[in-house]
Amino acid sequence: MSIDANELAAKIRSFYPEIAKHNLPMKVTQDPEKKAWVVELEKGDHKLKTYVEYPDAQGCLEGRECVHLSTQIGQFVKNYCGGACPA
Repeated sequence: MSIDANELAAKIRSFYPEIAKHNLPMKVTQDPEKKAWVVELEKGDHKLKTYVEYPDAQGCLEGRECVHLSTQIGQFVKNYCGGACPA
């Protein structure tokens, strides 16, 4: 099954409503050299760039959350939004 960046982004947003809640721009691109998808979030001057390996991305589309991604997004929201970010 080939993975579409828009489909993967939509699935990630469905798992992590904090992205929409805090109005975090998200970009999902592919990095063939690392055999992974790149997920980028930003809030003001703060940026998160993390990688989701192909098997994890496939699992995400099949309904399994990616623990690594969850940790990264959770920490980013906690550090830069912490409930105080404007929606």
